[in-house]
Amino acid sequence: MQYFTLIGGFVGFLLTLAVSFFAGKDIADSVFNAMIGCVLMGVLFLALRYAAEHCAKQVIAEKKRQHDENLAAQEAASATSADEPAVSKAEPKPAS
Repeated sequence: MQYFTLIGGFVGFLLTLAVSFFAGKDIADSVFNAMIGCVLMGVLFLALRYAAEHCAKQVIAEKKRQHDENLAAQEAASATSADEPAVSKAEPKPAS
């Protein structure tokens, strides 16, 4: 988690520094803006990571629920087929 936040902060610092510098700001203002961009982008990357992790947990829980439902349905089907008497499909012999 800390590396994701660090990467976000680094990207925010570089992007904000470049944009401020190319916008014609002096170096002190550019670095100050880059510091703010670093913090904001780090927080943004952290929030995105939490959102992605939450979505992944939901997908895993849904797949596990579906798997459990399918397994229960298969067990119920095998239990009902074992309880039914065997029915022969052959024609009955005529009584003599």
